Amino acid sequence: MAEFIKPKLTKNYNDELRHIGFEIEFSNIDIEKTLNIFKKDFAFKVDKVNNYYYKLNSRYGEFVLELDFELLTKQKLKKSAKEFFKTTGIEIDQEGIESVEEIIGDLSKDIVPYEIGTPPIQIDEVEIVEQIIEKLKQNNAKGTSHKFYYAFGLHLNIEVVSLEVKSLLSYMRSYVILQKFIDKDAKVDFTRKITPFIDKFEDDYIKYILDKDYAPSIEKFIDDYLHFNPTRNRSLDMLPILSFIDEKRVRKVLPDEKIKPRPAFHYRLSNSNIGEEGWSVWDEWNRWLIVEDLANDQDSLEELCSEYLKYLNEFIHIKSWEERTVKWLKSR
Repeated sequence: MAEFIKPKLTKNYNDELRHIGFEIEFSNIDIEKTLNIFKKDFAFKVDKVNNYYYKLNSRYGEFVLELDFELLTKQKLKKSAKEFFKTTGIEIDQEGIESVEEIIGDLSKDIVPYEIGTPPIQIDEVEIVEQIIEKLKQNNAKGTSHKFYYAFGLHLNIEVVSLEVKSLLSYMRSYVILQKFIDKDAKVDFTRKITPFIDKFEDDYIKYILDKDYAPSIEKFIDDYLHFNPTRNRSLDMLPILSFIDEKRVRKVLPDEKIKPRPAFHYRLSNSNIGEEGWSVWDEWNRWLIVEDLANDQDSLEELCSEYLKYLNEFIHIKSWEERTVKWLKSR
């Protein structure tokens, strides 16, 4: 099983130890059993918000456990049910609404995953995440590979080392250069690929930012990203960090998009293969480190930017771009 590898750059934009947040989707285990794991094995304090949304207080900060179905977790169902029954002339009390909620929740459990959202955890304490996943596995929790329609994901919220545009652009360039290789190496599940949630960056944006003369201000960098990517449905979602820097600018273009401003890259690509023998969350984290390594190796980054731009403009390719990526990986 993989071990957590510390990033080469361990300090964040405030010169403090970096943090990582995790969002882990799973199924095949009921919410009561999951809550007992947190209470008994980890001594977390459980605060029930509703039947499908719980806050878990710990020394690391506040975790969240929820059925990842907004109708239930955000309590939209209760309001909608009241309005529906009112139009039909049927009176329904609180107990009746909760019964409807329970039925929909039970029907949803095999399709809609539970999700654990962690607080930002310092990189020297992240082992707690693997411990939680191991306990879930021991209690028969299952992830992406268990059923063909489980499009479950593992998201990493990786604290940035700098808020400067030069750094953000380097990470962005690194990711688009590597995205085909990473997608293949991660063996991203087909069911997840056909959803819109982890779309790749398109060639027009890639060509635009790889141009050697592209040296934007932070304002232009944000505007350009929003022009080409007016959505959070990218395998590397930049909206949280861009909103953290300038939320007004982002909200002007995307007033209704679900965005949580934070000083982190929202890396959404990975499968959540809980229950699969040999799988570790660190496999996915360590793959992200390839992006970090290239982003902070300016000579290699400039060389690969130039080569990939040329590759994208060629009509016929003798070799795949992944082969060139592997060559760089072996040389680093």
